Amino acid sequence: MADERIIFQGNPSPVSILGSLLLSAALFVALSAGLIFFWKEMPQGILRQIVFWVPLVPLLFLLGKWIALKFISYEITSERIKVTKGIISKRMDELELYRVKDTSLIEPFIYRMFSVGNISLITGDDTSPQLELTAIPNAKGIREQLRVSIEECRTRKRAGIMELE
Repeated sequence: MADERIIFQGNPSPVSILGSLLLSAALFVALSAGLIFFWKEMPQGILRQIVFWVPLVPLLFLLGKWIALKFISYEITSERIKVTKGIISKRMDELELYRVKDTSLIEPFIYRMFSVGNISLITGDDTSPQLELTAIPNAKGIREQLRVSIEECRTRKRAGIMELE
């Protein structure tokens, strides 16, 4: 639509992999310290060369998490939500806003420290009945804009949600 405006466009915040960062850093330090401590006792040869590279494994794990995070993108507009994921093969899921039944804002303690949060959506869509937008900056403000856009879409399309008791 011509009047479709972008509410948010971007990737999840790196805060979402903070636990992996801390674990990888701790493992790197521990493995490096162990390597330094036991280096002289290790026999010469191929085993010593292999063990030399072991502390890099947690850093490679962290690099993989970082790359995977950068290949998730969100585009929230006044009409729909697009989620694109994938490094080699990409998948783009699209959700029309008038299909959203309910929204929730989830702000874990660590996320609040960095002003990010998760927006959870319950939808009437068959392919994605629940959608979680992870580690969104200014999630509270975006959720409010999203709520207003959802109501506007429902009104414009004359789509309502019937609640049966």
